[in-house]
Amino acid sequence: MTIDRHLKHLAQKDPENRQKALLDVLIQEGLEFSLQEQEPSIQNPRGIRNYLLTPWSPEPSLLFCAHYDAVPGTFGANDNAAAVCILIQLAQTLKKEHIPARFAFFDGEEAGNMGSKFYVSSLDRTSLTGVINLDVCGYGDTIAICGKGHEKKPVMRPFCQKKLLESYRGQLLKYLPKSDDSSFRGLHLPVLSLAAVPLWDIQYLKALASYGEGLLGRPPEFEMILGQMEVISTMHGGYRDTPEWVSSDTMNQIYHYLLDGMHSPPVSSKRFIFF
Repeated sequence: MTIDRHLKHLAQKDPENRQKALLDVLIQEGLEFSLQEQEPSIQNPRGIRNYLLTPWSPEPSLLFCAHYDAVPGTFGANDNAAAVCILIQLAQTLKKEHIPARFAFFDGEEAGNMGSKFYVSSLDRTSLTGVINLDVCGYGDTIAICGKGHEKKPVMRPFCQKKLLESYRGQLLKYLPKSDDSSFRGLHLPVLSLAAVPLWDIQYLKALASYGEGLLGRPPEFEMILGQMEVISTMHGGYRDTPEWVSSDTMNQIYHYLLDGMHSPPVSSKRFIFF
């Protein structure tokens, strides 16, 4: 089975068709799930539909998550159908190997992380040991990983060790654009964000990290630097955010990185490095 087998089906321009496509894929793959729904409101006229895979183990475990929505009217292939495909494959493997894990596919990320915020509002945080969020994972040759200090937490160390990073061209960074990971930041849970970017974009991400948040917001130079990144063309309806620009090699790179991280024994906090 190819990791991108569902990519074109999930890359639907219409939000309702996109939701139905994910439903079809989960049923086809035999992955049991529950639907977490929030009724439409003035703040969110479409409502929210999160798809949560049924855990195959009651143990507290890592949550792997990705948003499945896209900017309306765009294919959303790299942003974010590619990440959904990766997690579907990972869920199949971990379930087969009886390795505890949880999976969530969030709605409403493009509308201010509404789906993940709704999920967090009723979350039993004792069921999770940490969160790994995937966003924009199908274009580029380098895995960008950002944990804002959580890289040293025991549950995240296997994913941040030097040997694993070198094997999969991974780099620990101090900045990635916000995604659904931000919804979990106040819960005192370790959180990692993952994206794939061309190697050259790493230099831009390092530069962006130096700006911080700031009381008055970020200066115009921040947006200028962000706009220079090649990966931006694959996000938010950019002209490369279509199935033909998504690389199955990149998707496999991230899938095997995550799988090897899950297979790794605990490691010392001294065996990983920042860039």
